[in-house]
Amino acid sequence: MALHRNDCCRNNCLPDWQFGKDRFLAYGPEQHPIVLQIGGNKLENLAKATQLATPYGYDEINLNCGCPSPKVAGHGCFGVRLMLDPKFVAEAMSVIAANTNVPVSVKCRIGVDDHDSYNELCDFIYEVSSQSPTRHFIIHSRKALLNGISPADNRKIPPLKYAVCNSLIIQQGFMIMNQVKLCISI
Repeated sequence: MALHRNDCCRNNCLPDWQFGKDRFLAYGPEQHPIVLQIGGNKLENLAKATQLATPYGYDEINLNCGCPSPKVAGHGCFGVRLMLDPKFVAEAMSVIAANTNVPVSVKCRIGVDDHDSYNELCDFIYEVSSQSPTRHFIIHSRKALLNGISPADNRKIPPLKYAVCNSLIIQQGFMIMNQVKLCISI
C-alpha cells in the first residue's frame, strides 16, 4: 500500500481555501492512505488550515520543516527554518493536533546550515516529541543550505548522510520504536 501526500499548503494560501477548498484539499478515495502537508509560522493559521482539512478525511497532518526554498525558508520564515526553533515546532504540533483527530507528523532534514550535528537533530526530535503529541518524523538524510541555492540544488549539493539516520535507529532505538517512525527520503 502506497502512502500518498498532498502538496504542501502554506498558511498564506488560506484566503484561497475559503472559497475553493476542494481545489486544494479534495482527493479520490483510492489515494488512501494520504497525508496533508501544511506549512507556516503562524499558529492561528496552522489551526485554521487543520480545521479546514479535517472534514476531508486525511489520514495524517504533516508540518513541513524541511523545505529549503527561498520563498518558504527565506522570506516566509518557515519550512526548514523552523528546525532552528524546536520550541515553536512543538507548540505548532500541539495546535495542529488539537484541531484534528488524526495523527500528526513532522517532515524535516538532518540539519540546516551549520546546525547539522547528530546531537542537534536528536535535540530537535526530543524537544518536539516531548512537548507535543508528535511521534512520527520523516527525516530527509541531507541538511539544507539557506545560502540562496535552489531547492533542486538542495537535493543534490549537501551530501546524503545515511549514517546520521542509521545512528538514530541504533543509538536511539527505544525512542525510534516508541516515539518516532523514521523514514529516510532522498
